[in-house]
Amino acid sequence: MNKCCLRLYKTGKFYNAFGDDGIILHELLGYKYTEYKNSVGFPESAINKVIVKLENDKISYCIYEKDTLVSEYKGIDKNYKQVLNESLKNYDLEKRLNRIKEKLGSLTTNELEEIINNLESKIYE
Repeated sequence: MNKCCLRLYKTGKFYNAFGDDGIILHELLGYKYTEYKNSVGFPESAINKVIVKLENDKISYCIYEKDTLVSEYKGIDKNYKQVLNESLKNYDLEKRLNRIKEKLGSLTTNELEEIINNLESKIYE
C-alpha cells in the first residue's frame, strides 16, 4: 500500500482516517483527532470539502467503502510527506500545550502570576 496516500474509509454516514492520515486531516481541516481510537472522523456531508483541500494541496488519497476502492486521486508523494512531518510536529506541540494547561489548572493565582511574569520577561527581552 502506498505510504504517501491518505486513506479514507466510509462507515455508515461517516468517513474515518487512521494514524498518520488522521493527524494530517486534524492539521489541515481541524477535525478532532481521537487518540484512543487513533483516528479522525467526519460526516459524509463534509467529503467534498476534504477532497477539495487534499487536491488543492496535491495530496494523494484513496476512498474506500467496505474494502472496495471507490475513488482515488494521485497527488505528489513529497507533499504527503511534508504535510505529515509538519502535522506530527504540530500535534506533538498541541499535546504538550494541553498537558501544560492541565497543570496550570491546579496552580494557585500567585503561582500562575509568577509563571506568566517569567514568560513575559523572556518574550519581551
